[in-house]
Amino acid sequence: MSWVKCWTHASRWALGVVVVGWLAGCATTAKDPEKEAALAEEQARQEALMKSFNQAVDAMQEGDQDLARQQFRSLNEQHPERTGPLANLGILAMKAGESEEAKTHFEKVVAIDESHAPALNHLGVIARENGEFEKAETYYRDALTAEPDYLPAMMNLAILLDIYLGRPGEALPLYEKYQSMAEEPNPRLKDWIFDAKNRI
Repeated sequence: MSWVKCWTHASRWALGVVVVGWLAGCATTAKDPEKEAALAEEQARQEALMKSFNQAVDAMQEGDQDLARQQFRSLNEQHPERTGPLANLGILAMKAGESEEAKTHFEKVVAIDESHAPALNHLGVIARENGEFEKAETYYRDALTAEPDYLPAMMNLAILLDIYLGRPGEALPLYEKYQSMAEEPNPRLKDWIFDAKNRI
Protein backbone atom coordinates (compact mmCIF):
# COMPACT_ATOMS: atom_id res chain seq x y z
CA MET A 1 0.00 0.00 0.00
CA SER A 2 1.66 3.21 -1.13
CA TRP A 3 1.22 6.66 0.31
CA VAL A 4 -0.21 9.51 -1.72
CA LYS A 5 2.65 11.83 -2.57
CA CYS A 6 0.48 14.61 -3.88
CA TRP A 7 -0.80 17.75 -2.22
CA THR A 8 -3.81 17.58 -4.48
CA HIS A 9 -3.72 14.93 -7.24
CA ALA A 10 -0.58 15.84 -9.17
CA SER A 11 2.75 14.46 -8.07
CA ARG A 12 4.39 16.57 -5.39
CA TRP A 13 7.33 17.25 -7.72
CA ALA A 14 5.07 18.29 -10.59
CA LEU A 15 2.93 20.45 -8.34
CA GLY A 16 6.01 22.18 -7.00
CA VAL A 17 7.16 22.96 -10.52
CA VAL A 18 3.71 24.24 -11.50
CA VAL A 19 3.39 26.47 -8.43
CA VAL A 20 6.89 27.90 -8.67
CA GLY A 21 6.63 28.30 -12.44
CA TRP A 22 3.26 30.00 -12.27
CA LEU A 23 4.36 32.36 -9.53
CA ALA A 24 7.60 33.16 -11.34
CA GLY A 25 5.64 33.95 -14.50
CA CYS A 26 3.39 36.32 -12.62
CA ALA A 27 6.33 38.00 -10.95
CA THR A 28 7.86 38.95 -14.29
CA THR A 29 4.66 40.68 -15.41
CA ALA A 30 3.89 42.45 -12.13
CA LYS A 31 5.23 46.03 -12.12
CA ASP A 32 3.46 47.19 -8.98
CA PRO A 33 5.69 46.78 -5.86
CA GLU A 34 2.64 45.90 -3.76
CA LYS A 35 1.67 43.15 -6.18
CA GLU A 36 5.24 41.86 -6.24
CA ALA A 37 5.33 41.78 -2.44
CA ALA A 38 1.98 39.97 -2.27
CA LEU A 39 3.18 37.51 -4.88
CA ALA A 40 6.41 36.83 -2.98
CA GLU A 41 4.42 36.31 0.21
CA GLU A 42 2.09 33.85 -1.52
CA GLN A 43 5.04 31.98 -3.00
CA ALA A 44 6.65 31.70 0.44
CA ARG A 45 3.37 30.43 1.88
CA GLN A 46 3.00 27.79 -0.83
CA GLU A 47 6.59 26.65 -0.36
CA ALA A 48 6.07 26.34 3.41
CA LEU A 49 2.91 24.27 2.85
CA MET A 50 4.70 21.97 0.40
CA LYS A 51 7.56 21.56 2.86
CA SER A 52 5.14 20.58 5.63
CA PHE A 53 3.36 18.14 3.35
CA ASN A 54 6.61 16.57 2.16
CA GLN A 55 7.77 16.18 5.76
CA ALA A 56 4.55 14.31 6.57
CA VAL A 57 5.03 12.05 3.53
CA ASP A 58 8.63 11.39 4.60
CA ALA A 59 7.50 10.50 8.14
CA MET A 60 4.95 8.09 6.67
CA GLN A 61 7.54 6.54 4.39
CA GLU A 62 9.98 6.11 7.27
CA GLY A 63 7.37 4.33 9.39
CA ASP A 64 6.64 7.09 11.90
CA GLN A 65 2.88 6.66 11.59
CA ASP A 66 1.96 8.75 14.64
CA LEU A 67 3.96 11.77 13.47
CA ALA A 68 2.66 11.42 9.93
CA ARG A 69 -0.94 11.23 11.13
CA GLN A 70 -0.47 14.28 13.34
CA GLN A 71 1.04 16.30 10.49
CA PHE A 72 -1.59 15.26 7.94
CA ARG A 73 -4.37 16.09 10.40
CA SER A 74 -2.89 19.53 10.96
CA LEU A 75 -2.62 20.13 7.21
CA ASN A 76 -6.18 18.92 6.69
CA GLU A 77 -7.47 21.29 9.38
CA GLN A 78 -5.67 24.19 7.72
CA HIS A 79 -6.64 23.17 4.17
CA PRO A 80 -9.74 20.94 4.13
CA GLU A 81 -10.06 21.51 0.38
CA ARG A 82 -6.83 19.58 -0.36
CA THR A 83 -7.01 15.86 -1.12
CA GLY A 84 -3.43 14.80 -0.30
CA PRO A 85 -3.60 14.98 3.51
CA LEU A 86 -7.02 13.28 3.58
CA ALA A 87 -5.92 10.47 1.26
CA ASN A 88 -2.87 9.77 3.38
CA LEU A 89 -4.95 9.80 6.55
CA GLY A 90 -7.09 7.16 4.88
CA ILE A 91 -4.06 5.03 4.04
CA LEU A 92 -2.73 5.35 7.60
CA ALA A 93 -6.12 4.28 8.96
CA MET A 94 -6.17 1.25 6.64
CA LYS A 95 -2.70 0.24 7.78
CA ALA A 96 -3.91 0.45 11.37
CA GLY A 97 -6.92 -1.76 10.60
CA GLU A 98 -9.38 1.14 11.04
CA SER A 99 -11.40 0.54 7.88
CA GLU A 100 -14.38 2.71 8.84
CA GLU A 101 -12.15 5.70 9.54
CA ALA A 102 -10.27 5.02 6.30
CA LYS A 103 -13.55 4.87 4.38
CA THR A 104 -14.61 8.23 5.82
CA HIS A 105 -11.35 9.85 4.72
CA PHE A 106 -11.50 8.39 1.21
CA GLU A 107 -15.14 9.40 0.80
CA LYS A 108 -14.16 12.97 1.71
CA VAL A 109 -11.41 12.84 -0.91
CA VAL A 110 -13.87 11.69 -3.58
CA ALA A 111 -16.32 14.42 -2.52
CA ILE A 112 -13.58 16.95 -3.32
CA ASP A 113 -12.28 15.17 -6.43
CA GLU A 114 -14.54 12.48 -7.87
CA SER A 115 -11.75 11.31 -10.20
CA HIS A 116 -9.18 10.64 -7.45
CA ALA A 117 -8.07 7.15 -8.57
CA PRO A 118 -6.16 6.13 -5.40
CA ALA A 119 -9.11 6.99 -3.14
CA LEU A 120 -11.56 5.18 -5.42
CA ASN A 121 -9.29 2.15 -5.47
CA HIS A 122 -9.03 2.09 -1.67
CA LEU A 123 -12.81 2.41 -1.36
CA GLY A 124 -13.03 -0.61 -3.67
CA VAL A 125 -10.69 -2.58 -1.41
CA ILE A 126 -12.78 -1.70 1.65
CA ALA A 127 -15.99 -2.68 -0.15
CA ARG A 128 -14.48 -6.01 -1.23
CA GLU A 129 -13.31 -6.74 2.31
CA ASN A 130 -16.88 -6.09 3.48
CA GLY A 131 -18.27 -8.51 0.88
CA GLU A 132 -19.80 -5.70 -1.20
CA PHE A 133 -18.48 -7.01 -4.51
CA GLU A 134 -20.70 -5.00 -6.86
CA LYS A 135 -19.81 -1.79 -5.04
CA ALA A 136 -16.12 -2.74 -5.19
CA GLU A 137 -16.40 -3.31 -8.94
CA THR A 138 -17.96 0.13 -9.38
CA TYR A 139 -15.18 1.81 -7.41
CA TYR A 140 -12.43 0.02 -9.34
CA ARG A 141 -14.06 0.87 -12.68
CA ASP A 142 -14.47 4.50 -11.62
CA ALA A 143 -10.76 4.59 -10.72
CA LEU A 144 -9.86 3.21 -14.16
CA THR A 145 -12.21 5.66 -15.87
CA ALA A 146 -10.36 8.46 -14.10
CA GLU A 147 -6.93 6.91 -14.79
CA PRO A 148 -7.07 4.08 -17.36
CA ASP A 149 -3.51 2.94 -16.60
CA TYR A 150 -3.80 2.99 -12.80
CA LEU A 151 -2.25 -0.40 -12.07
CA PRO A 152 -3.51 -1.03 -8.50
CA ALA A 153 -7.15 -0.65 -9.57
CA MET A 154 -6.49 -2.71 -12.71
CA MET A 155 -5.15 -5.65 -10.70
CA ASN A 156 -7.79 -5.34 -7.98
CA LEU A 157 -10.58 -5.36 -10.57
CA ALA A 158 -9.07 -8.38 -12.34
CA ILE A 159 -8.85 -10.34 -9.09
CA LEU A 160 -12.38 -9.31 -8.10
CA LEU A 161 -13.81 -10.40 -11.45
CA ASP A 162 -11.83 -13.63 -11.52
CA ILE A 163 -11.88 -14.90 -7.95
CA TYR A 164 -14.89 -13.24 -6.31
CA LEU A 165 -17.34 -12.84 -9.20
CA GLY A 166 -16.38 -15.87 -11.33
CA ARG A 167 -15.92 -13.85 -14.54
CA PRO A 168 -12.45 -14.93 -15.75
CA GLY A 169 -13.20 -13.84 -19.32
CA GLU A 170 -13.42 -10.23 -18.17
CA ALA A 171 -10.44 -10.58 -15.84
CA LEU A 172 -8.06 -12.01 -18.45
CA PRO A 173 -7.51 -8.83 -20.54
CA LEU A 174 -6.94 -6.88 -17.33
CA TYR A 175 -4.35 -9.41 -16.14
CA GLU A 176 -2.61 -9.26 -19.52
CA LYS A 177 -2.63 -5.47 -19.66
CA TYR A 178 -1.26 -5.29 -16.14
CA GLN A 179 1.45 -7.80 -17.04
CA SER A 180 2.51 -5.72 -20.05
CA MET A 181 2.65 -2.47 -18.07
CA ALA A 182 3.95 -3.36 -14.60
CA GLU A 183 7.68 -3.00 -14.04
CA GLU A 184 7.66 -5.90 -11.58
CA PRO A 185 4.43 -7.88 -11.99
CA ASN A 186 3.41 -10.38 -9.33
CA PRO A 187 5.36 -13.61 -9.94
CA ARG A 188 2.10 -15.57 -9.66
CA LEU A 189 0.47 -13.55 -12.43
CA LYS A 190 1.42 -16.07 -15.15
CA ASP A 191 -0.35 -18.78 -13.18
CA TRP A 192 -3.43 -16.63 -12.76
CA ILE A 193 -3.52 -15.92 -16.50
CA PHE A 194 -3.08 -19.62 -17.29
CA ASP A 195 -5.83 -20.57 -14.84
CA ALA A 196 -8.22 -17.88 -16.15
CA LYS A 197 -7.73 -19.12 -19.74
CA ASN A 198 -8.52 -22.67 -18.66
CA ARG A 199 -11.76 -21.57 -17.02
CA ILE A 200 -13.05 -19.46 -19.87
